[in-house]
This record gives sequence, C-alpha cells and structure tokens, in this order.
Amino acid sequence: MITAHGDDIYEYEGVIKHNFSSNLCPYIQMDGLKEHLKAAMDVIDHYPPAETIKTERVLSAILRNRPEETLITSGATEAIYLIAQTAGGGSRSAVLVPTFSEYGDACWLHGSDVTTIHSLDEIHDEMNMVWLCNPNNPTGRVIAKEQVVKAAFDHPHTLFVIDQSYAFFCKEELIDPREAAHLGNVILLHSMTKKYGIPGLRLGYVTGKEDFIRSLRMSQMPWSVNALAWVACGYILEHHADFHFDMDGYLQEAQRLRDNLNQIDSIEVMPTQTHFMLVRMADADSLVIKRRLVDRYGILVRSCHNIVGLDNHYIRVAAQTPEENDLLVKAMGLLLAPSSSVPFK
Repeated sequence: MITAHGDDIYEYEGVIKHNFSSNLCPYIQMDGLKEHLKAAMDVIDHYPPAETIKTERVLSAILRNRPEETLITSGATEAIYLIAQTAGGGSRSAVLVPTFSEYGDACWLHGSDVTTIHSLDEIHDEMNMVWLCNPNNPTGRVIAKEQVVKAAFDHPHTLFVIDQSYAFFCKEELIDPREAAHLGNVILLHSMTKKYGIPGLRLGYVTGKEDFIRSLRMSQMPWSVNALAWVACGYILEHHADFHFDMDGYLQEAQRLRDNLNQIDSIEVMPTQTHFMLVRMADADSLVIKRRLVDRYGILVRSCHNIVGLDNHYIRVAAQTPEENDLLVKAMGLLLAPSSSVPFK
C-alpha cells in the first residue's frame, strides 16, 4: 500500500537538502515542460479527453507498435491495479521478490492468491500471472531478456506482467512492445514518471497483445488521466528527444557511488545495472540511519524495512550529482564507521 512507498519528503518540509530516496534522475531538463504547463493552465477548467486513442497513436508511432496494443494510464500504478482487476478473484499470482509492493497489494485487493518467488525457475503452470520488475526496484538488477522470453515460452498459459519503468536507465536489452504483443502472454508496464521526471502528474502506459489491452481499456475509469497530465503527455511525445542526457556518464557516476559506499566498514552495496542501488548495513537499523541522515545532514534515503524479502538492515539510494554523492558517502562513513576515513574515487 501507499505507506510502503519510498519518497516521503513531504514529511520533512523544509528539512531535506539532498533526496536520495526517490529513483528520479537529477539531470532531466524540465524547464520547457514547466513553461508549457504554465501557459496551458486553462485546461483545468474543462474535463480531460474521454478517449485516449489519438494520443496513443502518436505514442505507438514512437514505440513502433500498434495503437490497439497501447493504453495510456495514470502512472504505471493504475496499470498494475487494472491488470489485477481484469485477472479477477481466484487467480493465482506470483511476485518475484524483493520488489515494488504494489504488485502483491493489487492482486490481494482483487482477490488473487499471492505467493512470492525468488527465481524464474520457481514458476509453474498453475500460476496464472507472474509479476516482475526489470530493472528491478529496489535492487537495480536486470534479468537477461533471453531468460524472460524463455520463461514466457515455457509457460504459455501464464501471463507475465513485466514492469519496465526503469528501462530508460539501463543499457541492457529488454523486451520491446512489439515483441510483447507477438509473445502474447507478456504485458509491459512503462512509466513516464521515471523517464521524464514527473511523478506528480502520474503518467504511464501499458503495452501488450491487443485483446488484453482492450480488456484493460474497458475496465479503466473515465478521465483517469487528468487534463494537465494530458497536456504534459502531448508535449513530451512531441519533444521526447529533448529529455535525453549523458546516460553513460550518469551510470558511471552511480557505479562510483557504489564503489565509494563499499569502502565503508559494515556496508555491502549490491551490484546494480541502473542508477539506484541496495545498501546492506550489517550492524545498523535502516530507520535509525534514515532519521540521523535527515537530522544531521538533510539527506533522505529510502528505508527498505517494509519490502517483502528484505529487513531493517537495508536502504536504497539513487545516484545524484557527484557532489551530493560524495556528501552521502561522507555522512554514511561518519555514522557507521566514524574512526575510519572513507576515500573518494
């Protein structure tokens, strides 16, 4: 549920100077979009579009799939709940953990029997749906495309719901929308929130086989995407090339952050293939460290104590600017290993 989410900066108004708890990238250029939204504020006087097909045609041209295989949603989260609702009560779902809590929550809410698995090898044909995040939140790990495709082939009667919200922030090859539609039992979740840095507007989309997308469309509430979000969506699709930045440099900086954190005694930072990472502190409580980072340094991290498969020794951090990353390393070193110096690389 919502209390299991990470970025709770709203609870520390005026205190947080450096936000590592959100998986948003600090290099996304927002000025053009913000100016466009300011000039379009009159749209809040009217209802948003009741039908989405016109915008979905534009999006599908970029994705190179068919509009009938695409549905724009109020963030990837709406898609998660629509899929669970469409599956209905009595279905059997498996969630690959540790991961985002909403998959299990949505299935539970709509009467599905939910179990957790730790590997694709644990999938069996009695599972109606398998949920996985790729790249995975909170670990940052990527399951190879070949492994996912093989699992879908091996279990043709199981629906694979694959959240690729962080696809933009990794270099590994993933399943694309055309391949998902061709496979037939794969549906992909996509987040404009992450790629374009607009979590407050709630924009995402889902792609897959036409008949399943049609079922989701029939279950979607009218006007689920608000008018201002539609304006943002139109601008983003027209200017999507403007949002690119030095991804290679950003991922290299994330690895530098990981290497420096790993120099601190009692810390182990798990391997990551994207811009965020899972940090295990052998001798510290994540909520205590989170609170001390806030109070002493104005730094916010994501405690992972409420993520299934983890415990209160884990935090997640997303790379920020080099200066901020160095500050986090220094602060963590002072809190966890005050007698040792932490070298920067």
